[in-house]
Amino acid sequence: MKHTFRTLLGIALLALATTGVNADDTALTIYNSDFAVVRQGLPLDLRPGVNHITFADATAHIEPDSIILRDLGGMRQLQILEQNYRNDPVSQAMLLSRFEGKMLDFQVERTDAQGNRKTEIIPAKIIRSGYSPHNPGGYTEPIIEIDGKLMFRLPGEPIFPALGDGAILKPTLDWLLETDKPGAGRSELSYVTGGLNWHADYNIVAPAKGDVIDLVGWVTINNQAGKDFDDARIKLMAGDVNKIVPQSGVYGRAYKAAMAADEAMAPPVTEKAFDEFHLYSLERPTTLRDRETKQVEFIAATGVKSQRIYVYNGAAMDRYGYYAPDQLVEDPSYGTQSNPKIWVMQEFKNTKSNNLGMPLPKGRLRFYRRDDDGQLEFTARTLLITRLVTKPCGSIPATASIWWASAAAPASESTPITNGWTKLSRSRSATTRRIRRRKSA
Repeated sequence: MKHTFRTLLGIALLALATTGVNADDTALTIYNSDFAVVRQGLPLDLRPGVNHITFADATAHIEPDSIILRDLGGMRQLQILEQNYRNDPVSQAMLLSRFEGKMLDFQVERTDAQGNRKTEIIPAKIIRSGYSPHNPGGYTEPIIEIDGKLMFRLPGEPIFPALGDGAILKPTLDWLLETDKPGAGRSELSYVTGGLNWHADYNIVAPAKGDVIDLVGWVTINNQAGKDFDDARIKLMAGDVNKIVPQSGVYGRAYKAAMAADEAMAPPVTEKAFDEFHLYSLERPTTLRDRETKQVEFIAATGVKSQRIYVYNGAAMDRYGYYAPDQLVEDPSYGTQSNPKIWVMQEFKNTKSNNLGMPLPKGRLRFYRRDDDGQLEFTARTLLITRLVTKPCGSIPATASIWWASAAAPASESTPITNGWTKLSRSRSATTRRIRRRKSA
């Protein structure tokens, strides 16, 4: 049989700390724990002295204290003397709060006795707007005074004058910025944001008979950051990056410094080692809209050899949850009656000789088997696990043996037979067993 393997994950080495963006590029490094690093080009025309700069193109979940601003060419120094972050975009409730104690016109729709609708303009005094952004609900009942009487609702649609200079339409950063070389230039702005995440999924197809499988892998990117990213260079980081969790419960993030067998097709995704993590790069710029979920196929392999194995856990603790550890070693029946089930598992090796051979991000796996007429039947959904004990880098390394449960429920039962029990010490005992496997009814 001719096996083909289309690798959409190549291997390279690149230090993220030295990665920049071109003048008009946007770059994302998305972590699999609901945050990302954003890098985008920013034109700056600065004069001598202190410059007031307003930036309103960040995400809705930016961490303002993570901002790094640098000159792209490294030709001048940029110093942020002061930064103010405003996240109070204009809204009806917020504008009402600015008129507390003042008069405001309301447009009221009325229907007369003949069924005719007409519009009236009614002046009213705003006693309390109801805008309360620091309360859990963010809003309380308004209090409105009309002709000396109070009401706890708005009488109609408020009519506001034109927006003042202090109003903003989306989260905004205000900087007082100074440079040693005035003039126009291109800069790079980097920051950490929440609201971006990714995960991997795998589909495995097995024939009606035999264990030579086909493997297809997808990465799914989810953007809930409150911003579109047009033609962005996207990288996906697999691993558990340290996160600082203040007592308030608001998450801060600390992050580390910031081919193909089918020659006619360039790989959409490449993989590279970075520190203790694995970095996967989408080779082509892509547009990621706010509230959009995007899938990219990153691996497709055929002719992958696997084997069926049977796993029995005779030391399951289900029946012995109330036992203390020293009680377990005193019970000769421990391990012989706790678990009668055997799990049927599949295993394949992540090696080049098996048409694979590169680190695979951990993720969910769906298992399909063809029936006698060739139709696919879904049999299981589980997680990829590895027999190797590795660092928590979020990926299954090359050369590892990978297991998954090929049945949604235990497929066999066993009858453990105790041939001997020996107490070795106060905390250890040994049991010899013989397992007889029989098919479940």
